[in-house]
Amino acid sequence: MRLRAVLTFALVLTAAAGFLLWRLADHDLDRRNSERFDFVSAGAPVSGTLWLPDETPRAAVVLVHGDGAQDRTSEGGYAPLINAMLDRGIAVASWDKPGVGSSAGNWLQQTMEERADETRIALQLLARRFDGLVHGAVGFSQAGWVLPQLSSNDADFVVLVGAAVSWQDQGDYYTRTRLAREGLDPPAVDLAIAEQKLEDARIFGPEAASAPAGMPADRWQFIRINRYADARAALARLDLPLLAIWGANDLNVEPERNAAIFGEFVSGRNSHSEIIIWPGATHGLLKSSAYNWQLADDWSRFAIMRFVLEGRHAFAPGALDTITEWILARGKFGASVRQPS
Repeated sequence: MRLRAVLTFALVLTAAAGFLLWRLADHDLDRRNSERFDFVSAGAPVSGTLWLPDETPRAAVVLVHGDGAQDRTSEGGYAPLINAMLDRGIAVASWDKPGVGSSAGNWLQQTMEERADETRIALQLLARRFDGLVHGAVGFSQAGWVLPQLSSNDADFVVLVGAAVSWQDQGDYYTRTRLAREGLDPPAVDLAIAEQKLEDARIFGPEAASAPAGMPADRWQFIRINRYADARAALARLDLPLLAIWGANDLNVEPERNAAIFGEFVSGRNSHSEIIIWPGATHGLLKSSAYNWQLADDWSRFAIMRFVLEGRHAFAPGALDTITEWILARGKFGASVRQPS
């Protein structure tokens, strides 16, 4: 009986260890085939990585960051997503933002138009690496003001996660949500938003001469040059298949309003475009029951540990499969016809 108990315990322990290693593998990109993905944008060297699937690639994408000083893996947060794509045969390229990691420059000096130019250069490099392979861009949050500027001369498709149409509206929604979660009633929230608008006009308007106390000058300038960003004009010109997806419980970007605006511009123009609000999902499409904070810095230690253990399973069920299947379907339907430049 004692031997049987020992053997049973050993089997359970082995199974648990195997399960843990399987889940932790989602955060390991060093085991993947990869190569340098370096280019020059706005005269400054940009450093990145291209990860390759084990088999012949079926599609290729570049990842386009949201806000913040993000490196090529978003401090490891992209790893489960990248591994999930690689397992489906999708090659993935990503780079350190200018001034982050091994890239020169300063991302806080970029306009959304300059970020779009940077993405075009990366897509050109990707197209040369995989001649004839369907390729596109997958962007997050702030990339919603970047990727709609692309055209069929640049890529075969665009995927956006948690994109906002208007910088101003997104800021209002973010603040409203934060204040409501802090316990303020609707009238108090309305008053705070009105006061914030007046303060923003004073701080960032044409009469402002310098950054307010406590705000770095480059961050102040970044907001000044981008605070009127709005994707409507770019969406009206977009000639690429688009998958735009929001988490239904997004605390940063209002999903219903932004999905409706995207739908106004996209619906009926490309039969392969899709607008989706994903149930039970956060701004980044993680499970909202476990990971719904406005900022990653706000995550509890338990949430961080859970994300490490869950890997790709931290995402809302079916969300990653939907994205990867949609991307792979672009190859089945054929690449967009590019016009000679």
